[in-house]
Amino acid sequence: MKVRVFGLLALCCAFGLIVSFPGSDSSRSQTQKTMTGTSVSPSEQELLNEINLARANPAKYAAYLEGLKPFFKGKEYQPTGHQALITQEGWAAVEEAIRFMHAAKPVAPLDLSSGLNIAAQAHVKDQGGSGGTGHKGTNMSLVEERVKPYGSWQGAIGENLSYGNESARERVLTWLIDDGVASRGHRKRLLSSDYRVGGLACGAHREWGTMCCLTLAGAFTDLKPANTSTAASKSTTPSTNANTRTQTNKSKPTSGKAPE
Repeated sequence: MKVRVFGLLALCCAFGLIVSFPGSDSSRSQTQKTMTGTSVSPSEQELLNEINLARANPAKYAAYLEGLKPFFKGKEYQPTGHQALITQEGWAAVEEAIRFMHAAKPVAPLDLSSGLNIAAQAHVKDQGGSGGTGHKGTNMSLVEERVKPYGSWQGAIGENLSYGNESARERVLTWLIDDGVASRGHRKRLLSSDYRVGGLACGAHREWGTMCCLTLAGAFTDLKPANTSTAASKSTTPSTNANTRTQTNKSKPTSGKAPE
């Protein structure tokens, strides 16, 4: 019997190691492409849809969680036709998530932010090649630092990560259960009205096959594109003063801090 840890490892802001749930399709292909702005691949859009479904209808997601009970025996989780997985907390963590979802109030869906999207892409590209995990990039940057080149954030800022070739719903269920994470940080960020905009990226990962990065903020002001001004001359003789200058607007976070 192959044993795999179901729990979520805490590193700075906690990040998730994904498990397999009934009905999963781990062979689902990921669209590989260079993203710009708020464009997303089909698999990323599917994940965003699931996130917003959980935010809009917590009770519906509580029902999905309730459906996992037959597959738990103590701390062992084994859906039909799948290998057994060892959890840190067992059914108790799922039961707690169910109670939380039944008590939760619906919150508005996340709007995609161009700057947060690009920041998420950067983290996926960085870790995908290195095989790393967690919220620190290879240059030791955290989310609040990684978003700076793309704009300024207001209010709260945070990040959820997942690793593995699981479906969009499995990723959201794992974030909601937050097995092994005392703060339940994934769940709280996912369902908090403090976060109103997000960026999302999924891509190849050297060790885990696929990773997804969800960046979240209360609000985000995208950095304006560089301004280019050209002093045009109507004269047939070019002016020695005519030139093209590129100015980059620099932006800094206005408030907030990364959640624990």
